Amino acid sequence: MKIDFLIAKPVTTSRHNISPIEVKSGQRYTLNSLRKCIAKYGSQLSTPYVLHDKDVKTEDGIVYLPLYMTPLL
Repeated sequence: MKIDFLIAKPVTTSRHNISPIEVKSGQRYTLNSLRKCIAKYGSQLSTPYVLHDKDVKTEDGIVYLPLYMTPLL
């Protein structure tokens, strides 16, 4: 599996503070690596993110953000 970025948030919650991030461009893409990472390390991860060129949404526990929102992570 290949994850583009891992960020650690300064606050530890009931889960761990590491969030995987996938960056996607274009209209059609898959999230195979991110889903494998969540399946294997899900109990050790915080919120997974996908940065893409579309609107904000949450689906299957993954937060999808437009690229311009990257500084807010």
